[in-house]
Amino acid sequence: MEVTTNLFREIKQALWLLDDRSTVLARTKKAEQLQEKFQINLTKIIEISQGKGCALHSTKEECLNCPLEGEISANGFPFVLLDHQQQPEEFWGSLQRDQGKIMLQIEVQKSPLLQPSDSMFNYLNNARENERKKIAQDLHDGIAQSIYSLMLETRNLKWIDPSLRSEKLKEIDHHFSDVLKEVKDLAGELRPMMIDEFGLVPAIEQFVERTVEMTGFEITLSVTGKLEALSENSRISTYRIIQEAVGNSLKYSGVNQVELTLNFTNNFLHVLIEDQGEGFDLKRAENGFGLINMQERAHAVAGELNIISAPHQGTKVILKVPIKEVLE
Repeated sequence: MEVTTNLFREIKQALWLLDDRSTVLARTKKAEQLQEKFQINLTKIIEISQGKGCALHSTKEECLNCPLEGEISANGFPFVLLDHQQQPEEFWGSLQRDQGKIMLQIEVQKSPLLQPSDSMFNYLNNARENERKKIAQDLHDGIAQSIYSLMLETRNLKWIDPSLRSEKLKEIDHHFSDVLKEVKDLAGELRPMMIDEFGLVPAIEQFVERTVEMTGFEITLSVTGKLEALSENSRISTYRIIQEAVGNSLKYSGVNQVELTLNFTNNFLHVLIEDQGEGFDLKRAENGFGLINMQERAHAVAGELNIISAPHQGTKVILKVPIKEVLE
C-alpha cells in the first residue's frame, strides 16, 4: 500500500520554519496544537530571543520580574505565554538562523538547562558536520595526497638524468592536470557553477550526464513547460534534492534506472524522481538524515516534498517549488 508522508510535520517537537520577515513557511503538528491552546506571537518570541521583551510586556523596562531578565543562555531563552483563558505558562525557546531562514522550537519550560536532543536543530547541525567531514576527507585523501606526490616528484627532478627530465616533466604536467580536475570536481560538488552561469536545467543535465558516465546508472530526464527563472536558493535546494533522491535510488533501489521529470507551470516547478525498485518502509525511514535534509531544503524555499514508497513497490519523490513568489 502506498503511503505519503510530510516528514517535517511529523517531527515530534513544536517547530516553526520562518523567513527573515517572520512569515511561517512550515510548522509541525505539535506546533499547530500549541497554537490552538496558547496565544503565540512568533515575531514577539523572536524579539525575546534578542532580549527585547516578553509575551506579556511590550517594552524591556516592563520585564524586570520576568524570567527573561539577565543574560540569555546560549541553550535557549525563557518566556511566558497566555492561554485563551489568559492564564500564563512558562516556556523555553530555541532559535537558529541559517541563510535568511529561522528555525524556532518551543517547549514547556522544565529547566534553564533544557537541551532538546531529537529536534530539527540536531539534524541541521549534524548535516553541517557531515558535510564538513566529507569535504575534509576528500581534501585529505584526494587532493592533499596528490599534491604531496607532486611535491616529491618535483624534488626528485634534480636527481634525474638530464636526458630524462623532459619526459618526467610531461608526466608531472599530466599529474597537475589530474589534480586540477580533482579540485574542479570537488568545487562542482560543493557548488555547481553551471547553476549560476546557465541555470537549473543545464546544471541538472550536466549532473545526469556525469552520473551516467561515472556509474552506468540510467537516468531518463524529461523537461516540460516554459522554463522559468528561480531564485538562487530555490535553484540550489531543487538541485540538491534531486541529487539526493537520485543518489538514494542508485544506492538502494536495486534497479539500474530512474526517471527524472521537471514540469514548469505558471506558478510552480513540479519535480518527480521515480524508480521501480525495492522501495522502503517510510515509517522506519522517516527520521533518516537524508530524508530530513531533503524535507528541510524544500521547506526553506516554501516548497512541498512528498515521498511515496512501500517495500517492493518502488519510490516516488515529488517536489513542488513555487516560482512567482521566489523570483529575484
